[in-house]
Amino acid sequence: MTSLYHPLNLLLLCIGIISFGSKIHAEDKTPIYIANQNPFVQIFGLPKSEPGTITAKDKLEAGFLYYVSNNAIQDEKANGETITWDGETTQYNFRFRYGYSNNLELGVDIPFVEHGGGFLDAIIVRTHKILGFPNDRQNGFEQDEIHYLLTENDVTLYELEEKRKGLGDMRFSAAIPLFTQSLHPQRHLAFRSLLKLPSGDPKYLLGSGGTDVSMGLAFSDYQTLKGINTVLMSNFGVTYIGNSKLFSEKQRHIVGYGGATLDWLALDYLELKLQLDIHSAFYHSELKQLGSSIQLLVGGTIHLPEEVLLDLGMSQQLMTDATPDVGFYILARRLF
Repeated sequence: MTSLYHPLNLLLLCIGIISFGSKIHAEDKTPIYIANQNPFVQIFGLPKSEPGTITAKDKLEAGFLYYVSNNAIQDEKANGETITWDGETTQYNFRFRYGYSNNLELGVDIPFVEHGGGFLDAIIVRTHKILGFPNDRQNGFEQDEIHYLLTENDVTLYELEEKRKGLGDMRFSAAIPLFTQSLHPQRHLAFRSLLKLPSGDPKYLLGSGGTDVSMGLAFSDYQTLKGINTVLMSNFGVTYIGNSKLFSEKQRHIVGYGGATLDWLALDYLELKLQLDIHSAFYHSELKQLGSSIQLLVGGTIHLPEEVLLDLGMSQQLMTDATPDVGFYILARRLF
């Protein structure tokens, strides 16, 4: 029997999905909705990129995000800090955004987090061989196993060697449009805020054990690159990090974040996206894996019938070791 995962079958499936696509509306354009999934970072309230537009009044957008990321690295610094980051982190996130009024969007994210050995190791090794990339990191670890370890001066600050999963830290958000009368009709600016509550168990890196608050601006520009069917989007802001139950002596309390997105309308029902996300360090540490981050995201959005949107793509480490080597995401959402 031919496998569903045979490349030809996947290609035919994608063609079939696209052929039933529906035309894109301007308000549907959004950035890629994932953030750095470093297991020592994802416990905090780092916001994901969102648009400068808000959900229309009395409309509800419901979505489900699946994001799996993989890494295999060890590092040691002269000051006595060491880190082992070998494994996969997976997020299953239920996402809701409601247009309470013309000037207020309310939202909630309910994440479930899983840390384990996963399944991507063999795929990454094989892909590296095909592309001629080295597998030095991957060859230093057993495949499909988990070991997260952080030490300082031979004192273990944290260690996880078994698969763990459960409810993560819930997030509540709000957004209001700004300067709606003075901005160009095709340019939108929104103030966005986020409250992350300690609902996940910090013992298993399902949460931090603290409360975090973020405030920032989101901008969507439909005008500047209108001639080439491209939308510019950006986000930036600050996050206040409450005391973690695990790393309160190493963590920072103020973190900056930002991102920029190019969204190109390739077909009437297909967008292609390129995004860069950054954030400053969450920890006082000389380890690059706990430092500032630059992450590249590549993906797209397929517009299906009945106002269903399917986002899919990948994340890639870029210039730093603070983000996973690679990750893959799928987000299905619908406006009601």
